[in-house]
Formats: sequence, C-alpha cells, structure tokens
Amino acid sequence: MEKSKVDKAASVGNYLGLYLGQGQGVRLGESTVVSCHTHGRMPEKRLKGQIKIYTNRDAGKCLLDFVDEGQVVHIDVFHRHGEIDPVELAKALFWGLNQYFIVQDPQLQYAEDERFKIAVGYANKIFITTALGKGTVYELMQGKVRPYSETDEGYDHVHVLAQLQKEEYYLVYVIVELVEEFILANDIKLARVRSISHGNQKREEESYADYMRLPWKQLKGQNARQLPDKEHVNQLIIKLAEKFGGVREIEEFMENYSTNIFKRKGIEQQKKKWGDIENDIEQLEELGIIKDTIFGKVLTKQGQALKEFIITNQCELETEIRRNIRKMPAGGKGRYKKLGKSDYTMSPIELTRRNRTINNPDKNWSGDLAVPETVVQAKKNSFLRGDSHLTIKKEDLHYYDKKTYIPVDVCFLIDASGSMAGDKRQAACFLAEHLLLSGKEKVAVVIFQERSSQVVVPFTRKQSVLKKGLAMINPAGLTPLASGIMTAIEHIQNSRVKNPLLVLITDGIPNTPLWTMDAKADALEAAAKIEEAKINFICIGIEANRQYLEKLAERAKGVLYVVDDLNRDNLINIVRSEKKQLQGVKP
Repeated sequence: MEKSKVDKAASVGNYLGLYLGQGQGVRLGESTVVSCHTHGRMPEKRLKGQIKIYTNRDAGKCLLDFVDEGQVVHIDVFHRHGEIDPVELAKALFWGLNQYFIVQDPQLQYAEDERFKIAVGYANKIFITTALGKGTVYELMQGKVRPYSETDEGYDHVHVLAQLQKEEYYLVYVIVELVEEFILANDIKLARVRSISHGNQKREEESYADYMRLPWKQLKGQNARQLPDKEHVNQLIIKLAEKFGGVREIEEFMENYSTNIFKRKGIEQQKKKWGDIENDIEQLEELGIIKDTIFGKVLTKQGQALKEFIITNQCELETEIRRNIRKMPAGGKGRYKKLGKSDYTMSPIELTRRNRTINNPDKNWSGDLAVPETVVQAKKNSFLRGDSHLTIKKEDLHYYDKKTYIPVDVCFLIDASGSMAGDKRQAACFLAEHLLLSGKEKVAVVIFQERSSQVVVPFTRKQSVLKKGLAMINPAGLTPLASGIMTAIEHIQNSRVKNPLLVLITDGIPNTPLWTMDAKADALEAAAKIEEAKINFICIGIEANRQYLEKLAERAKGVLYVVDDLNRDNLINIVRSEKKQLQGVKP
C-alpha cells in the first residue's frame, strides 16, 4: 500500500466529516453510497441506479439497536449480480487494515502485537452482509457465519456497517477500496450508482382511514362541532389506543397539540414514549384532526371535538379497549425461534366445581359428596327398584367435579435503557396488560435502567395498579441487567405467588456492573441465582445479542427466544406459548 493512499484516505475522511456531520449521504466513486442513515433503492420510481437515503432512520439505531445517533457509518458497495463470500471478504478486510496501519505508522511494523490488537478492535466494529451470510469481520474470520436470505438484494451489493468516530472516517476510504478490489478479484463487475436523493421513509402501518370511512358531518352554526357516526369514532379511538397505550395516553397526546407551542413536548420526547409517530401525525392530518400552521401543528375544530368526546366517554371507551386487549388474536407479524427446552416443575391446585357433579361409583367417600344430588338419584332408583323406603346404594353416589389448574404468576423484567424507547416500550407494556386482562393470575413489572432497578408494579390483579406503574417507564441510559435480575428474584421471593415465571425482555446486553467491573459476568452470576431460587425463566432478545443471551438463559436453566423485532405480536405469541407449556396445555 502506497503512502499516497494515506493522504487520500485523510482527504476523504475530512470530506465525509463535513457531509455526514450535516446529516447528508454521499457517493464515493461510481459504485458506493455512504451515510449515517439507512438507504435503499427508490421503489416508487424503479429506476436502475437510483438510491434514496432515509434521513429519518439512523443506521446504528435501526440496524444495530444503538441508543445514540451518528455512531455508525453505513456503506453500500453495489455490483452486478454475483455471490460474495463474506468469510473471504472479512479476511481481506482484516489483513488490508493491518497493512494500512503499517503504512500509516511505520513503527507499527515492529510492534506486531499492538498492531494486531488495533486490527481486531476494528474487526469487532465492522459488520458485513452479503448474499451468503453476515456478521462482524472478527466473527466471520472465526467461522461464525449467520445466513442471509431475506431477498435477492444481497446479490447485488455488499452491505457494511462500521462503528467509527468522526476522526476515524478516513477508514471508510480504506474499507471501500478493499471491498471493491475483492469484488473485482471475484470476476464480478461493479455497478454504477447514477444518483442519490434524501428523504423520509414512511412506515408500513395500517391506516386510520379504515376506521373513518364516513366523511365529517356538515357543521351546523358557526361554532358547532360535530363528529361522524359514533361507531366509527370509537373504532378510531381503539386504533389510536393500540399506538399510544390507552385513553389517558391519547388524551395526553392530543393535549400536546392543543397547548402553547412553546410549552409542548418536542417530537423527540414524544418518540421516546410512543415510538415513531410521524406517520400517525400524517394520517391524523389527512383525517382533518391535526393541521399545520405557522405556529406548528395544532388540533383542528374536529380534533378538539374528538378530544372532548374522549373525555366525556372515557369509561365506555376504556371498557371497549380492555375488551380488545383481552381478545388480542394469536399470529400477527414477526417471527421468533426458541432455543433450549422448557423443563418446569409445576404445583397444580384442585378446584371444586359446585355447579357440576359426576356419578362415579368407584370414587371413595370424601367431603366432596354432593348430598342433594345423591338423595335425588337414590329416590329415583329406590322407586325403580320397588323399595318400600329410601335406600342409598353405591351407584347413587354423586360427587362434585374437580378441576386441576396450574396458576402461573408472571414477573416481567423489562429493559428500560435508552434503546427501548418508543415502539419497544409500548410493545412490552401492551404485553403486560394483555396478560393481566386475559388470565387469572397476578402480574408484576420490574425495570432496569441507568445504574439501578426498581419494582414499578408489584404482583397485582388490578389493571389500575398496572397502568399506573407502566406510565412510570421512561426509557433512558444504560443497561444494569444484573441489578434487574436480583431485584426481580427478591420481589418474587417476598411475594405470595404460584409457579412464578420470570420473563426478561431486552434489546441489548448489560453494560453496567453490580458486583465487579464486568457487567456481562455480573449478569451471568445473577442468572445463576434464578436457577438457585427455582424460578422458571424465559428471555426474549434480538438476534444481534444471541450469543450472550444463550449463555444467560443457560445459566438460569431457562429458555431463550430470539426475535427479529420486539413487537407486540412476537411478545404475546411467545408468552402465550410458554404459559400453555407450563400449564400442560397443548398449543
């Protein structure tokens, strides 16, 4: 590698620092697109070689579940259709970087261990995806390849995510050059990127318009405010409740757009609680509930009327919403896979059903003898036998039927770090509500964030207690998993619960220690205490953290569920399935 390339890399690094720092993406050469956002083709135009950079979707947050924006550089190197081996590409990148550091600092050629350490450091921070697999450079070099078969898109570009600081942007030039050289060495031609554009990516969400098919009624009088058919309004509110969490939350959201613009919560604050709401706001604008003014977005007259309707009919609406949460159907979007085997020892309870009796001559005498039914049956049989007086025989005996039931009280251990803000938080809260409303058992919620953990909902059957506790969840900061596990164990042991099930929901791995300086080791040690306490345990996490979470579930003698997304459908299906197994019910 020539010294001139070091100078060129530095020049490209300065160029990228200028544009990426302003939220823009750039084209390097003819075949590569670089930004800190996600990007893809422009399907609306279907023109070859046109790439759109989605400025509302940070690459690190969307693709690697990072908390902060601007931490990851997204590189796409486009080529003609062909198969690129990710393992061989990873090796080429590693040794190419290793050689670059020698050219950059000749003294490193005499410090092999130090140079190797630097190269490994970057190898752990560079993620590659091709049509044949994906993983970090370091993982791929060790033979750890994750399959990639989502679409055919992987056959025409190499996808790279690099965790780089601004002062390290010069390495983008090095990475791009090495990738392009590798593609050409495999007899695959590079493809030209004709143009790039910037814009927002709309989320694929169900439209609210389906719940507002009737037009707004004509206003009667200058100040009159009327709503469409009540049934359609209720449907709209129920749909909004799925997004925001409940009637009070909808009211809070709408209040934000009826207050002084200088006093309202900003869009980023709203996203932390409710997720990406830009699409929802657009739809409400289309329905005439919100309008854009020179002072910002505000409620229209119809919007104010809808808000008043919600306040007036709060009890009725909450009842309807509870019914919908309870009847949440199985299925839905998303996939998950189970790792490990459920092996639980449950303590069933036997319930006497006083409204149902059985005639069981073989049953021994007990306190469950149904005396009235036995006497009635004996009178009938005595008459048929021709007995002169009442005679009770073995075949006349009736007993109250018994039902065996296995109660499962669930404690949710929810990651409330910064990366769980928005849709992930809402999904976890919805799961807790659904389980409480659809079952007979108690539910508890423990959260962990920053450097501590707390019980926000003690074991309860009251929805009001659950709602109050869930409203306290405000994702922020770090991931003190060990602290969360210990708090959950203590709460379970100090509560009167039946067959407790601890459900961990997380999108990350621990980064705040409890006993030592190693957060991951502390969490594994805490997980071992779950097994010691004989608490049933399941962990729900994302694919990127699979390796560590497998160790965690194994230490706790529990089960790991790996999901593509922490959405409510995935969470509900997993917990439903696990509860059925606990209770001995076939799914």
